[in-house]
Amino acid sequence: MKTKRKTRRALAAAVCLLALAALGLLVWLAVLLVKSVTGAAGPDMRRLENVRAVELSASWSSYFAAGQDRAAQEAYLASTLDEAAAQGANTVLLTGRVREGTGAAAALFRSSTKDEAAPPLAAAVQENDRFLNRFDPLKLLLQEAKSRGMQVALLATDSAGNPIPDEGELPLWLTDAAKHYKLTVYSQTTGGSLGVRTYTAYSDAPDLLRLDADPGVLAAAYQLNPGRGLILGDLADLVAGGSNAAVLLSYVGGGELPALLEKQIPQTLAIVSPDPSVLAYGDEIFLIGTSDPSQPVTVNGQAVTYQGAKGVWGVTLPLEAGENNYSAVQGGQTVTITVRKGAGGGGAGAARPDGSVPAQWGQKLRVTATLASQLSQYNNDDSIAMTAYKGAVAEVANSVAFTRSNKNTYAYQLQNGSYILAKDCELLPPGTPDAAFTGASHSAEGNVEYLTFTGSGTPLYTHTWEGNVLTLNFYSASLNGQLPADFGFGGATVTSELGEHGFALTFTFNEVDPLWGYHVDYLDDGTTRIALKHQPLRSADPAKPLSGVTVMLDPGHGDTDMGAVGSPDPDFPQEKDLNLAASLAARYRLEQLGATVLMTRDTDVFYELGERVEMLNAAKPDFFIAVHHNSTALNKDATGLMGTECYWFYTEGKSLAENLVAGVTAATGREARGVFYNYFYVTRSNICPAVLLETGFVSSPQEYESCADPQALWAEGAAIAQAVLNTLPG
Repeated sequence: MKTKRKTRRALAAAVCLLALAALGLLVWLAVLLVKSVTGAAGPDMRRLENVRAVELSASWSSYFAAGQDRAAQEAYLASTLDEAAAQGANTVLLTGRVREGTGAAAALFRSSTKDEAAPPLAAAVQENDRFLNRFDPLKLLLQEAKSRGMQVALLATDSAGNPIPDEGELPLWLTDAAKHYKLTVYSQTTGGSLGVRTYTAYSDAPDLLRLDADPGVLAAAYQLNPGRGLILGDLADLVAGGSNAAVLLSYVGGGELPALLEKQIPQTLAIVSPDPSVLAYGDEIFLIGTSDPSQPVTVNGQAVTYQGAKGVWGVTLPLEAGENNYSAVQGGQTVTITVRKGAGGGGAGAARPDGSVPAQWGQKLRVTATLASQLSQYNNDDSIAMTAYKGAVAEVANSVAFTRSNKNTYAYQLQNGSYILAKDCELLPPGTPDAAFTGASHSAEGNVEYLTFTGSGTPLYTHTWEGNVLTLNFYSASLNGQLPADFGFGGATVTSELGEHGFALTFTFNEVDPLWGYHVDYLDDGTTRIALKHQPLRSADPAKPLSGVTVMLDPGHGDTDMGAVGSPDPDFPQEKDLNLAASLAARYRLEQLGATVLMTRDTDVFYELGERVEMLNAAKPDFFIAVHHNSTALNKDATGLMGTECYWFYTEGKSLAENLVAGVTAATGREARGVFYNYFYVTRSNICPAVLLETGFVSSPQEYESCADPQALWAEGAAIAQAVLNTLPG
C-alpha cells in the first residue's frame, strides 16, 4: 500500500513539475512575444531627434489588396523600408482614412481586437495564416524598422480626409492596436503663415512639418521652429522623382543658422520717418514710428492708423507750408520732429550749358559710362533700344541740341539710328580710324568660350537673339580674315557678312548645347573679345543640384547709402541692412545646394552702380540677382502698400523673375505684385539672366516688421535659392 502511495505521489509530483515547466515555457514564450511586439517599434518618437518621415499613402496600400502571397508581401514590406531609408528617412508614417478602414494603416492592422469594424487581413494571406504560423504585417514592419533604426507612426484622418481633432473619436480597433504596438498617432492641423502643414501627435511626440511646394520654404520654417520633425513627402512620389527629398535634406542639414541682422526694432517710442532734414512735398505726410506694442499711440492728438505686433506704427497727417511739428505720445512719453514743406516747382531759371558740343558728321565717339543707353528717342529715357558698354566706339551721323534736367546738352545720333547722350561719352579727334580685324582666335575658361578678334578696335554693336540664333552687328568695323571652325559649342556655326556700316556675325547653336548668354568685352589693349556662355545644368548629385552653377548676389546700397526710407535712424534696420541679410541667407541656402556664390558686397560697404555692373561682366556668373526692399513717396499712405515684385530688362531674365516672385510670396505670405520690364542699371546684361528683386516694402509699417524679422529673411533666402534651382534647365 505504501508503495502504491509513493508511486501516486511521485506521479503527481512529476505531473506538477511538468505543469510548472509547461507554465514556465508558456510564460517564457509570452515574454518573448511581448518583447518582440513591444520592442519592435524601435526608437521612441518622443525622444527621437531629427525626425525625417515619409508617408505611406493609400496608393501604397493597394498592393495588399491585390492578393499577393505572404512571401511577396514580406518582401514588399522590407523593400519599402529600404526605399524610405534611401530617401534619407528614419520614420515611415502610415496614412489612411481610418474610419473607413482604408489606407496604409488599415492594410496592416490585424483584427486582433473586439471591434468588429476592424479591417481584416488580406484574404490571400489568411489562407496561409495558422495558429503557429501567424502573419502579422504590422508586427513584421515594426521588426524590420527596428533592425534599421527606424520608427513607424500613424496619421489618422476621417472619411473626407480631414484631421480628427479628438483622440476619443478614433476607431476602437485603431486605438487598441496603437496601444498594443506602441505607435504614435498623428492628426493633421491647419497650415501656418508659410503655408506649411503641421502634423500634431495625440501624445507628447514632436510636431511634424510638411509642404508640397518649394522645399526651401519648409526648410526655413523647420529650422526656425526647433523641436519639430520633417515630412519628406509621399514615398511613391519620392521614388518616382516627383519630389526631391535630397534637396530638402541639404537645406536643413547645415546646422545652426548664422545671425543675419545686428540691429533689431526697438519697442520704444520714436518717429523714425521721414528724416527731418528732407524737404517734403504735397498736402499730406506719412509718418512711421516705433512704440510699445501693448499701448496705443497718438500723433498730434490723432490715433495712429496702424500699430503692428512689434510696435511699428504709421499715420497720415496734413502737411502745411513752412515748418510742421509732429508729436507722438504714448503713456507719459512724448517725442517731436519738425518737417519742412518744400516750395515746389523747382528748376526755376534759364537752362545752363553742360559743356557738351556738337559733333562733326562722321566724327567718332567713345562711351565713357560703364553702360550707356542707345535711345530710339533722344528725349525719352524709356526708349532704350540697346545698351552700349564702356569703351565702345561709334560714328556720329547727327547732333541734336535739347534741354535735359535744366541743362542745355546734346544727343548724338549714330549710324544705326539710335542716340547716345553727351553725358555718357566723349568725342574723339576727327580722323580716328575704324576698327579693323583680320580674324579671330578661340580660347575657353570654365563654361565660357571666347572669340578674340585679331587686329584692333572696340566697335559699337547691336544684337538680335531669337531662339538659337544670335546676330551681332558691329559698326564702323571691318573683318578680313578667317573665323575658327570650332569654337566649343558642338555643332554650332558662325558666319560673317558685310553690312552697310560694318559687318555682322551670326551664331547658330543647337538644342544639345544652347547659348545661355554672351557679352562683348572691350579689353585694355584696345581689342575686342566675344564671350559665349554655355547653358548651366542641374548636377547629377540630387543633394547638390547646383554644383557647378555660379550665382552673383548684389545686396543693394550700403555704408552711407541707407536705401529706401523705412527708418533713417542708424540704430534701426535700414534697407541696406535688410538687403545684405536676405542676400546672406540666400548665399547660405545656395551653397547648401552646391552653388558657387559671389557677392558684390558681404559687409556694410558701398559700390556705385557702374562698379556693380563691372563686377557682373567680369565674373560672368550663371545668374545675377540684385536684392532690394521697396518704398514709396513720403506723401503717400503706405499702410496697405505691400508685396513682392521683380524687374527684368532682357527676356532671358523674365523666367527667373517669375520664379523669384512666386517663391518669395509663397515663403513669406506677401502679395505677389508681379514682374515688370524696366531698364535698371544692373539688369542690363546679356551674359546671364539678371534681375532686380524687391522683396517687400519697408515704407509699410506692416511689411517693415516682416522684412526685419529673421524668420522672414531666412524664408526669403530659401525662396531665392529655390527660384534659381527652378529656373535651371535639366
